[in-house]
Amino acid sequence: MKRILALMLAVAMLLSFAACGGKEETPTTTAAPVEESTDAPVTDAPVVDPSAPVVDPSAPADPSAPAVDPSAPAGNAITAAPATSEEIIALYNKTINDAYAAKVGFNKVRYTDNEKLNAGALLKMFGDLVYSFMGIGAENKYTMDVTKGQWEGDVPHHYLRKSTLTQADLTKDAVCTEANGQYTIVLNVKGGTSKASKSESWTKAPIDKCGICVGDADKSYFDHKTAPVIYSAVGQVVKGAVIEESYNNAVVKAVIDGATGHLVSLTVEFDISVIIDAAGGGNATGSTHISYKNFKY
Repeated sequence: MKRILALMLAVAMLLSFAACGGKEETPTTTAAPVEESTDAPVTDAPVVDPSAPVVDPSAPADPSAPAVDPSAPAGNAITAAPATSEEIIALYNKTINDAYAAKVGFNKVRYTDNEKLNAGALLKMFGDLVYSFMGIGAENKYTMDVTKGQWEGDVPHHYLRKSTLTQADLTKDAVCTEANGQYTIVLNVKGGTSKASKSESWTKAPIDKCGICVGDADKSYFDHKTAPVIYSAVGQVVKGAVIEESYNNAVVKAVIDGATGHLVSLTVEFDISVIIDAAGGGNATGSTHISYKNFKY
């Protein structure tokens, strides 16, 4: 019996082991807990504003957009009238010199009227010639239309000069008034004298510093006929001539556009007197009027 029971127990154990070997359990894996972080993620990408318009880099430029000229000068707009005489003169000089630098176009007219000639018999024979040298009379009226850029390829005989006026050149303080966006400057310039002969030649003329066309030899386009200018012509006809010239009552008026700082017009007026000490002597007088207008920058 003991053997039979032992055998039965052995068989039962074998059957139990067989059953366990046929059934394979799947192992259970427990994932590690994820720690939450309050720090924002780090990234190299730029922050994009969702409200910003999207620009297509391949799109053509807008033809209606104004072109920007990198060489264009800064604006010269005048925002307020200068307060002192020195400031007014500085504005005048700057305006004239800017026009000179720009080689502007303009229309120029100069004439001398109210002429009188008191001369000896011999000099009267040359009266018309003297008037011609001085630019006196309607027949000697000077006009010139200058286009912008004409300065580049032409002798600058009918153009502006630079202005170097100072308070010392005026008889009283400069005046500047504003109306309708334009500034009008009025300068009363001191009188001056000049002399020329075979042995000497000099000029002391503040009016020549205001920007008008001047020089030291006979030229029809010079606006102020000084003694050296007249002598260079008269001296060839009247040998041994001595020329003494003077002017007074000189007034300069410039009108400037406030929005651009550009010249609108420039007028210069003065009374001139010339003494010719030759051929019986004589004296010629007149009033000179110079006008620059229609400026093109």
